[in-house]
Amino acid sequence: MQKYEYKCVAIFGFGRRTTMILNEYAREGWELVFVFWAWHYFKRPIG
Repeated sequence: MQKYEYKCVAIFGFGRRTTMILNEYAREGWELVFVFWAWHYFKRPIG
């Protein structure tokens, strides 16, 4: 069974700034799971 770690981050800003931040998390292996207002929820496999 795959195990995951989770992270919740508030990202304020629009357009280019948000895109740059999301791309940085993706490079680190985080997958965007859910967005609620400014809160972005990520997960990535452990190991």
